[in-house]
Order: sequence, then structure tokens, then C-alpha cells
Amino acid sequence: MVKIDNIELGEFPLLLAPMEDVSDPPFRALCKKHGADMMYTEFISSEGLIRDAFKSTQKLDIYDDERPIGIQIFGGEEASMRLSAEIVERSNPDLLDINYGCPVKKVVCKDAGAGILRDIPKMIRLTKAIH
Repeated sequence: MVKIDNIELGEFPLLLAPMEDVSDPPFRALCKKHGADMMYTEFISSEGLIRDAFKSTQKLDIYDDERPIGIQIFGGEEASMRLSAEIVERSNPDLLDINYGCPVKKVVCKDAGAGILRDIPKMIRLTKAIH
């Protein structure tokens, strides 16, 4: 049995990754219909969330029939990550995830995504800041 926190996903779960400009609500509905056990929204910039940018806040829209669903955030500033996590929690996702793997240059150059891997102590501080 695969479990993430208190979410039981079965023996061989099918998960939908958080994909920019892909995993929007219509796509998630299609994936759920065809057997996705757990899904994520598109990943969201912490800076966009704290600035109340429409494109970022729109990604917080989740629906009960999508559950279990996670929201993934990315960023390189501790205060922004903490505040964005508080904003995400208001949407009541089943899971809050931090992106530490995106290799896209415009993310990495902000010490976010895979860029944070250059500074593991900072990555640990960011994680603790939103826990």
C-alpha cells in the first residue's frame, strides 16, 4: 500500500504530476475519469501568490471530485514561501508540495526548483519555514 501522510493510494497508484500549462481543471477531470489516483494542480510561484497575481491564484482552484489533490509551490525566498503556503492552505488541498526539481532556467535562476539544490542549508530552511 502506497501512502503519503494519511492518503492511501493503493498498490500501484497513478499520479498526475504538476505540469505548467497542462494540469488545469479540465485536464485533471479527464485524468481522474481515466483512473488517476492522485493529482496535482499546475505548480505555482510563491512570488505570484503573495502578489495576488491572477494567473497564480487561479491555479488554486480545486474541486471535491478531484480529491485527493495536491498543490505544489516553488520559490527561493523564505518569507515568500511561508506566506504562499498559508495562502495555499486556504484552498484546503490534501497535500502541499515544494518543487525542488524543476530544471527550467527561469525557475533555477531565482534559486527555486532545481536551483535550490546548490544550497542545501537554504533548502532545509525553506522546508522548515512552511512546515
